[in-house]
Amino acid sequence: MIGIVKNTLPGGRDMNALQTLRAASERGLQGVLFNTLTDISATLDPAEMEAVRAEADRLGLRLSANLGFLNPALPFRCQPIADAGNGDLEAGLRRLIGLAADAGIHDLMFVVGMIEERFRSDVSWQAQCDAVAALVSRVAPLLRERRSRLLIKTHEEITTAEILEIIRKTGPDLLGVAYDPVNVVCRMEDPVAAARRIAPYTAQLHIDDAVVRFQDGGIRRFLAPVGEGVVDWDAIFALMPTAFRWVETHIGQFAMPVFDPEWLRAQPGIAVEEFASVLAMATAFGDRDIPWDQTKPADRLPQTFGKLLK
Repeated sequence: MIGIVKNTLPGGRDMNALQTLRAASERGLQGVLFNTLTDISATLDPAEMEAVRAEADRLGLRLSANLGFLNPALPFRCQPIADAGNGDLEAGLRRLIGLAADAGIHDLMFVVGMIEERFRSDVSWQAQCDAVAALVSRVAPLLRERRSRLLIKTHEEITTAEILEIIRKTGPDLLGVAYDPVNVVCRMEDPVAAARRIAPYTAQLHIDDAVVRFQDGGIRRFLAPVGEGVVDWDAIFALMPTAFRWVETHIGQFAMPVFDPEWLRAQPGIAVEEFASVLAMATAFGDRDIPWDQTKPADRLPQTFGKLLK
């Protein structure tokens, strides 16, 4: 089953929800992941959301959605969710879980923060992860009642080991994983080794590719067409055969100062073997120029669709 993230769909940013569904169906896709629930209904109107659900059912499409940032330790990141609860983050989360379930969406993805959150001095990274676990635990009765689950994304700021620790605290019935392999190299994790760790909890698999290249002081991630990057998709598909696959083009070219002792101290769980694996990827790429225009992620889509829809 293959779907697409709304803003990845060509022209998707300018489409309303019904137009997005029809465009995805015309491309032979099986689902749409909306970037926010307000992409389905700007006012979170239940009737509008039900109309979108009905059209998705008619077209045989699966619906999913992204909550955005969910990090109670940094309230400014979560303002859209708090707004849904009249300024109360937990109330907003509860409302969105209920609205999503009513629209047939029972897997809601979220990210903890931006890459710089990991290195903040005012609120520790551990405190941020603990706050996420505590909030998920508080809404546990509602999640179970609505037969829903939150999915924490392997975003650029978090390691798979840290995600597993949050799942251990909350329970896998409440929290699963949206696995995005191009992001784990930013935490010096090998994409296949990371997939092996989180496979039992992964409900979504996000499809894109990337390379890493040495630069002064470390390495940098650049995006690449599927099949031309470092992600071993055949191995990952074999590890996660039932995960729903979402096409998602990325744009960030993140730098990793991998030889900086302070940077390394901020992520003590790095495995030597995987650190070496990511460096080997950079070595293999060498000093070649990046041949893909990083400002035009849509250029990668034909190759992605060619690989996935054959």
